[in-house]
Amino acid sequence: MTREVEMKALEYINVGYQRLLTFEVDGGGFDWYGKPPANIILSAYGLLEFSDMAKVYEIDPRVIERTRQWLFKQQKADGSWPMPARTAWSWQGLSGDFIVTSYVAWSLAESGTKGKEVVNAINWMKAHLGEAKDAYAMALAANAFASFDAKSKETEELLAKLDDKKVEDRDTKTVSWRQDGSTAFYAQGEYANVETTALVAYAMMKTPSFANTVNQALAYLVKMKDARGTWGSTSATILALRALLKGMGGQEQKGTADVSFTLNGTKRSIQITPEQSDVMQYIFFRDGEKELAKVGKNEIAIETKGESNAMYQVVARYYVPWKDVKTEETKPLDIEIKYDRTKLTTDDVLVANVTMRYHGKAPTFMICMDLGVPPGFVVDHSSFEKMVTDKRIDKFGTTARQITLYFGTIQPEQVVTFSYELRAKYPIKAKTPKSTAYEYYAPDRKGEAEPVEIEVTEK
Repeated sequence: MTREVEMKALEYINVGYQRLLTFEVDGGGFDWYGKPPANIILSAYGLLEFSDMAKVYEIDPRVIERTRQWLFKQQKADGSWPMPARTAWSWQGLSGDFIVTSYVAWSLAESGTKGKEVVNAINWMKAHLGEAKDAYAMALAANAFASFDAKSKETEELLAKLDDKKVEDRDTKTVSWRQDGSTAFYAQGEYANVETTALVAYAMMKTPSFANTVNQALAYLVKMKDARGTWGSTSATILALRALLKGMGGQEQKGTADVSFTLNGTKRSIQITPEQSDVMQYIFFRDGEKELAKVGKNEIAIETKGESNAMYQVVARYYVPWKDVKTEETKPLDIEIKYDRTKLTTDDVLVANVTMRYHGKAPTFMICMDLGVPPGFVVDHSSFEKMVTDKRIDKFGTTARQITLYFGTIQPEQVVTFSYELRAKYPIKAKTPKSTAYEYYAPDRKGEAEPVEIEVTEK
């Protein structure tokens, strides 16, 4: 890794660390917005994050110890941790206290915590293993057992049961585990499957008995990575990376590998050396502003000289006119933005009226709304500040091109309406950027507002 890349990585870690600290609640523990009461699952999640971060960056050990001690105080006398009452609706179909206890016990054991609290939790889990009704609950329990004692009977037996539950795809030679309900972080559908598969693979890698299954599970995770290099939701991305990094551990780059990529006869080449083998490299196929990919069939070839264990991903991006975009008849979310006018002069105020409808069958815990800011306009924040004061939204953030709102629990068929103002700063004729509403932990469940052309003339 070059010094420049290393410094950039450390900068990102520092920014992330400082941001995470803002979510700590007075008295200990963490919550989504740093507001009391702290959340048990999020606090265990924070303990894992800070413990991982401490391996590569200087972390205040008092933060880790405060979080650990706060979790100890929430533990019941029987060794378990209770399901957070204020988010109980989201745990329907999950295994209640067993899920919470498994997650916290894994977090403590994985972060190197020893002592009676972890022992009591493991003993409670042994006595309640029958409550693990689905692959996700079993995967969390397997990680708790494997982090505490990878050679225990419970670890081997639970992993063997999970091995029997894997879903094989013979065409892609991958395996995965399916989760019909929500995960602890509200993921559903494919993102829940990614979380579950990553958890199973991670636990299996702590024993030598499931090498073939692990390789096929890691191949599934690689296949599920999206064009942005993530796995959709934050939790799915973190767990997938955790599993993939552990799977690549110990596989050092030996010597230099020359890799060439050819698209429709145009060649690009890179070198992978031991010093920068862990750095992601991008190869773009364009000549100036001209894209070298074409409509229809494209031929791409990859050739390697030397040995490398590097993974690769091929991504194609394209744009479709809005009129040709096909949308589902019934979307989980609808968002509509109506402006009070589309023609105005500089320094005029434009009013945007927003309507969002949620069509899910069950309440959803967190919805994000990204509102595109038309070029040449500045946003009046006062309406969003009032929405926070009135507890209509939990938080908002703005950039030059976008406003992001965070909504808490939204009920089925609930309609949310509000207005905000923007001021035109200079003459322009352009379409508004895309505005989207989506479930934070299942971002494929979304709705999009049609862009509108706005014209601003000189006053």
